[in-house]
Amino acid sequence: MFFIRKFIWMLQRRRKEAEIHEELQFHLEEEAEEREQDGIAPEQAISAAHRDLGNVTLLQEHVRAVWIWTFLEQLAQDMRYALRMMFANKVFSGLAILSLALGIGANTAIYSFMDAILLRSLPVTDPASLAVLNWQAQARGTTGQRMSQVVPVVQRMNGHTYDDPKSRLAAGIFPFPAFELFQHQAGSVFTSVFAYYPARVMNLTVKGEAGLANGEYVSGDYFHGLGVSPASGRLIISDDDRVGASPVVVITSALSQSRFGGTANATGQSILINNRPFIVVGVTPPEFFGVDPAAAPDFYLPMHANLLLQDPGQCCPPQAYLDQNLYWIEVMGRLRRGVSLAQAQATLAPQFHQWVESTATDDRARANLPTLVIREGTGGLDTLRRRYSRPLYVLLTMVGLILAIACANVANLLLARASARRSEIALRLSLGAARFRIVRQLLTESVLLASLGGVFGISVAIWGIHFLILLLAHGEAHFILHPDLNWRVLGVTAALSVLTGVLFGLVPALQSASMDAGPVLKQIRIGQTSSRVPLNLGRILVVFQIVLSLLLLVAAGLFVRTLINLKSVALGFNRENVLLFQLNARQAGHNDPEISDFYSNLQKRFSQMPGVRSATLSQSSLIGAGTGYPISVHGGPPDENTRLLFIGSDFLKTMQIPILAGREIDDRDQPGSLPVAVINEVFAKANFGNQNPVGQHLLLALHAAPRDMEIVGLSKNALYGGLKDAIPPVVYIPFNQGLPKQREMVYALRTAGDSPVYINTVREIVHQADPRVPLSDVRTQAAEIDQTMSQEITFAKLCSAFAVLALLIACVGLYGTVFYNVARRTGEIGIRMALGAQRAAVVWMVLRDVCMIAAIGIALSVPVALGTSQFLKSFLFGMKPNDPLSIGFAIGALLISALVAGYLPARKASRIDPVVALRHE
Repeated sequence: MFFIRKFIWMLQRRRKEAEIHEELQFHLEEEAEEREQDGIAPEQAISAAHRDLGNVTLLQEHVRAVWIWTFLEQLAQDMRYALRMMFANKVFSGLAILSLALGIGANTAIYSFMDAILLRSLPVTDPASLAVLNWQAQARGTTGQRMSQVVPVVQRMNGHTYDDPKSRLAAGIFPFPAFELFQHQAGSVFTSVFAYYPARVMNLTVKGEAGLANGEYVSGDYFHGLGVSPASGRLIISDDDRVGASPVVVITSALSQSRFGGTANATGQSILINNRPFIVVGVTPPEFFGVDPAAAPDFYLPMHANLLLQDPGQCCPPQAYLDQNLYWIEVMGRLRRGVSLAQAQATLAPQFHQWVESTATDDRARANLPTLVIREGTGGLDTLRRRYSRPLYVLLTMVGLILAIACANVANLLLARASARRSEIALRLSLGAARFRIVRQLLTESVLLASLGGVFGISVAIWGIHFLILLLAHGEAHFILHPDLNWRVLGVTAALSVLTGVLFGLVPALQSASMDAGPVLKQIRIGQTSSRVPLNLGRILVVFQIVLSLLLLVAAGLFVRTLINLKSVALGFNRENVLLFQLNARQAGHNDPEISDFYSNLQKRFSQMPGVRSATLSQSSLIGAGTGYPISVHGGPPDENTRLLFIGSDFLKTMQIPILAGREIDDRDQPGSLPVAVINEVFAKANFGNQNPVGQHLLLALHAAPRDMEIVGLSKNALYGGLKDAIPPVVYIPFNQGLPKQREMVYALRTAGDSPVYINTVREIVHQADPRVPLSDVRTQAAEIDQTMSQEITFAKLCSAFAVLALLIACVGLYGTVFYNVARRTGEIGIRMALGAQRAAVVWMVLRDVCMIAAIGIALSVPVALGTSQFLKSFLFGMKPNDPLSIGFAIGALLISALVAGYLPARKASRIDPVVALRHE
């Protein structure tokens, strides 16, 4: 009842106030009537009644304290007063809210990405009980080493390894016999153990319409172990995952909507996957995306279904299920209730060690055996975390600096405004206002400013999220990271708003409340000497902003120079006006040897298109991860670091790679003709020195029988691999002479004009040749190269924008500080000019203070920048973190900006009229 009564008072405040006033008036009148009856005059009776009743205003306060929360009432008063002050100072309020909105919004946008990567759980039953099985090895290896040289028991692998800070080398792929070991031995710690293997992009034909989709092979306990219920039909069970079982598939809700018009329509339908029929038995729920947020599949197949597809691009021949040294499947499990990760680790690690030791064939292999590591699986695989966490931490640091600069700037503005309100605050203190009450009033204003900044910051965050997605995706069609503003993100935004409001408002509030009211009321100009203090609080805040701004400017310079260095890498080929796309005829049903003719015929048709200067094809793009092959010159040992690229005719002509000697591969090089090869300069210099290599022979140990090839040409060096890699030794071989089990091929069309305009014609030609073969990964060569620099482009753009924003905010703070000092020294400047000081001298007097503040800021920030730039070393290319050009550019930009910000109030000071200034004095 107590709280209800107070709440009702808050809702009916005006009526209750009137009742209090009416009741007090009634008591006064009643007391006055009694005095009149005693013979006292009416005026004297009223005065006596007032004396007896006491202070009416104080009585009203006491009654209010009984009926309502005094704190809430005062807070409401503070809020109303703060709003009036904001409307009375619109320019100040607008600048403060804008700078805070930018800082809070940028932090919210970055944190939303952090939340999507680090904090979200898998949309399954009890994700906290899931565990991911990994292994780690002590030896890391060096660039170019095969995995079998680092961890000998891993003789073959199909998956990824990554560097672990503790173990140096880690992976999440296991042989199938190891998965069976976990299934049989883990019953005491896991309720279920399941495996999965990400399939490559597959050809999916639904109702005669061909397309491409991502698939995943899963074991029979996959969905049961995850605790996923179907949206329609049923999911894959153990009986589906065995040799000879009926071919079934489970598709996602998104695929069922796009290809069947709904989940109910998909169940029981027959589809073709790589030209093989499968029956759709179920549909996953809409929120389920698998266990790897970085690779959400479109459909799920039983593990053993890969034996039906027999795609040479897959790592799953029948012997893969027996090979103890082939690492290819990923494993997860669900912990039993009450079992911890440490207990599961202690139970399974010795068993895995004993098993993996039995797969070693010599002491060298036993010296570096994989060690089982069981990690929590709440969020699924950490692929996204490894890919984006470090860049996002860098961006989070940058936006944190932006917010710190904005807070310092607003604190500086509040200090200047508090000085202008000294008379008001002194008057309130003299009338009996408590210092704590003054502090609370000023903090309410600052928190209100920050709260409004947070509200507008949400709009900035929404825009920032979309902008970051565009930057990070960089044209990628299926970008998998989609953050949003959920309750956790909005909670962080609210907390950040309140925290920043307290941080930048506390010091000005305390300083204002601690003043001596007497001298201020007597209009003694106690602040006149403050200009001679080398570093007061306002200048310290400006120095702080300069230090942080220089850090961002240095980072921006480093990232921009890195991007420039990458763009200036000598490619060795012409990237302009080249259209790239991929075709996989094998998945559509084409087989050897007919598939070579299919690819060659398409190349000829593409080269005859109007506007196409030449057309070619290759096993992969030049900007790709090439694989080393054992190639040797006759009489020498094989070199496994040589890159092999299978190409079609006119490849070097189309890519405009010059031929230095001999000829390039052309139409005369057919399957039945003499095996030939073209080498680049790096290979020629390493194996032939200054001799002419044309006519020499190479030996390729790619098949059971080594293949002898004659060198018919020497090409100029051209990049094959990543932009940050050195040009490797490369051997070009006709695709129809040496490429076993041809899969997808990358076509390159050099056009006379804008390449994308030819895409529709290309699609029509492919459809006429075989409607079952869809185009995939359509892009230009220039776009593909830019895609490899997406992180550097993102950092360069964002950090440059952050640095400019930080510099603008710091300049506003510097301008406000100088402007305030000039205003306070108006009388002094007037006297100087009256005594004959020139305008240039006045300008220099003001700029001298600016230069002092900038010099102190730069002196403090350069050592900090040199130390912190080491953390960016892994993101740089072609330069060192202490790059003098970047640091010099940052210092120069900061000095120029500081002088411009200081010159405007200095120029105004030089135009002060001495007569007006002295009359004011």
